[in-house]
Amino acid sequence: MVIGLIASVPLVSERIQTERSTKNVEMVFDYRDLLDVSIYRPNPDAYIIEKLKLMKEAGIGTMSVYESSLEELKNSRRIQVYTPQEYSLLTGKPLTPGENYTYLLFTSTEARDKLQPIIEKTYRDRLDINVSSWSYNNRPGLIISLPYEEANTKPMEPDPITMDMLQNQGFRLIVRLSNRMQPYSEEELEGLLHKLSSRGVKRIVFDGSAVTGYDENPDNNHVKETAELLKKYGFGAAIIDRLKAPQKGFTISFADQLDYNIVRLFPLYDTEVNLKPELIEDKLVLAVKDRNLRILFLNTKAAKDLDKGYINDYLDNLLKSLTGSEEDQTEGAIARIESLGYNMGEAHAFVVHGESLKPLKLVLLVAGTAVIALTIAMFFPILTLLAFVLGALGSLALYVLSNSIALQAMAFGVGVCAPTLATIMAIRYLRRLREGKSGSGWVRATLVFVAASLMSVGGVFYVVALLSGITYYLVLEQFRGVALLHLLPIALVGVYALFFAESKKPGEIIARIRAILFAKITVIWVVLAVVFGGALYYYLTRTGNAGQASQMEKLIRTYLENGLGVRPRFKEFLFAHPLFILAAYLYMKYRNAIFLFVGAVMGQLSIIDTFAHLHTPLYISFIRVGLGIGFGILFSIVFVLVWELLEKGWRKWAPR
Repeated sequence: MVIGLIASVPLVSERIQTERSTKNVEMVFDYRDLLDVSIYRPNPDAYIIEKLKLMKEAGIGTMSVYESSLEELKNSRRIQVYTPQEYSLLTGKPLTPGENYTYLLFTSTEARDKLQPIIEKTYRDRLDINVSSWSYNNRPGLIISLPYEEANTKPMEPDPITMDMLQNQGFRLIVRLSNRMQPYSEEELEGLLHKLSSRGVKRIVFDGSAVTGYDENPDNNHVKETAELLKKYGFGAAIIDRLKAPQKGFTISFADQLDYNIVRLFPLYDTEVNLKPELIEDKLVLAVKDRNLRILFLNTKAAKDLDKGYINDYLDNLLKSLTGSEEDQTEGAIARIESLGYNMGEAHAFVVHGESLKPLKLVLLVAGTAVIALTIAMFFPILTLLAFVLGALGSLALYVLSNSIALQAMAFGVGVCAPTLATIMAIRYLRRLREGKSGSGWVRATLVFVAASLMSVGGVFYVVALLSGITYYLVLEQFRGVALLHLLPIALVGVYALFFAESKKPGEIIARIRAILFAKITVIWVVLAVVFGGALYYYLTRTGNAGQASQMEKLIRTYLENGLGVRPRFKEFLFAHPLFILAAYLYMKYRNAIFLFVGAVMGQLSIIDTFAHLHTPLYISFIRVGLGIGFGILFSIVFVLVWELLEKGWRKWAPR
């Protein structure tokens, strides 16, 4: 185990260097949202220019543009689009039977010169749809032989006029490419990437549910070709956080082809822009600080405000969250992010460190087997050596077949065993103190708790080192088995407390098992089982990213986050850690207090779980765990005092 800890230190150190390799945070705004909102203003062009200026002053340095469509070009006032009925009214010509086409007129010479080739290439060349010319009052136009509803679904290259305008305003560009340009054409994609590269665009964010070129049929899947073209023209990509499902085709293989020139992106959805500015501010700061995200992607929407009688674009709300307000005494997200040591600018991918240290993971596989073997020894000492030898050989063999699975399996095994072993060793030490009548006290109980927590932190080093790698930092791979991690240590400590803690010989253990299995069940047992089941269910509902929290708890979380900088976990410092110290305090006096450790082990496994969030900076996780331990010790004083008061009251009033 000690050798494993020593081997883990260089890998943990290299991860810290990787996390610190880039400190730029890029603030991006969705230009399409601004365009959609502008149509509700009396002078859309002036509105857009005004808002772009305000965004630039607020610290937004990048605009996101999408593949264009007829609808977007119409909203941009580059073209006017007519249905057959509108065309008939405009020209005075009767409707032509059998023709349900789309008619468009360009609004300027620039629009015709720059957009007509793009429209014709999309409909005529790629989709093989007839496109013909027409004019009205000396204004040139096109007739597309598709109904408008269908013609509008066909994506085209991003609007070059819009990109020119945004770059002239001083904005960088991020381009959103979809998988909707069908059929896939490598030549067409290369032409587009060449144009974007000549503009200085450096990063692509995929739009929709799949990477450009993805297809369910492997024979038609062109993700590899897309990656090759992106790399050829020097483009990076971005992984969008908060998605219900990863974008199809965005795999480890795809990322590897890009040499991991990938940045994680936090989207602030248009459904969140109506939140209070300070709440938006907190979301953006936490995304950078706690989740290592480097692109903050802002959206907005237009909504009717019936109370004030106008269309609200929420941009003032959004900009206030970035710049802060003297009136509300808020700094703003940008100032807070910069105060944490980050710089506002173009986001860069992490520079990977530690690739030469991969052989150390073989040492950790063997050392991790030792942790598992020692945990087994707490139950069946005779199996210790056999478990270690077979486990070491098996993990190394699995590494040959699949190093990723072997490392993840060992990380899970150590993640379960480290808190279990720490708790059981604490129980054994405390039992010896009780049997030796060495006395008890809060200080000794606290020291036992600290020792157990340090052993769990040792397990943390194993998990972090085993799963060190860029694929984990980008969340292309994750720690597996989070639900089991939250259950197995509780189950193992419970089994130990019931059958093994007070029994040393196999015969005693068997007798203990028989006594429990054939014990008479009373009503109080049923009640306690229901209470325990309800508590376990509540515990699981709070586990993971989808865990539920009350509104009051969310407010307390925000208060702790803003006050301390890093928020300790509630279940650690308010429940599990104080309970561990109380359990140690009581177990030195009362044998049945051992069952309190079944709940107390939650704090130890939570230490592991904190670091299983591999996208969180290591220093944040260490601070979070340290605060949890510190506050847990303070709250344990309350737990012990309350127990002493209850005990004295019971002794005084129970005889009556």
